[in-house]
Amino acid sequence: MPETRDTRIPLDDTDRRLIGILCRKPRISVSEMARLTGLARGTVRDRIRRLEDRRVIFGYGPDVDPRAAGLDVCAFTTLTIAQGAHQQALWELTAIDEVLEIYTVTGRDDLLLRIVAATNDDLHEILQRIAAIDAVRRTETLLALHSVLLRNVANLVATGHQP
Repeated sequence: MPETRDTRIPLDDTDRRLIGILCRKPRISVSEMARLTGLARGTVRDRIRRLEDRRVIFGYGPDVDPRAAGLDVCAFTTLTIAQGAHQQALWELTAIDEVLEIYTVTGRDDLLLRIVAATNDDLHEILQRIAAIDAVRRTETLLALHSVLLRNVANLVATGHQP
């Protein structure tokens, strides 16, 4: 399960500029970043390492379009979890590969999941597995018909968004 510690650190213009470069060119070398920014290689390396250590930036793998990979169905499912059983539910849910994201939420339900599947039949099987978890008391699923907007937080930070 991802770490949940507070990772906020003040970002200055240099941090945002480095993040912006990484958004545009994720495979760029430290030397090339130094050349583009006019900073010393050591400064760039240290800044990137600090951003990584604080988990402001993480992961340098490719972004994969689920539909292009054959995962045509996207669903959002809310769950109501039995009192005192959240950790057990989270442990079991994280074992389901098709569950891409899990959020704790306010309101009537306890968790919000983003799920992908190849077909509706596959989604049905995944939902059956989720419903079979002892701690799950209720589920409600919405099918996403079309993605209208998908933003990358790094671009928001790189353009100077201030918290």
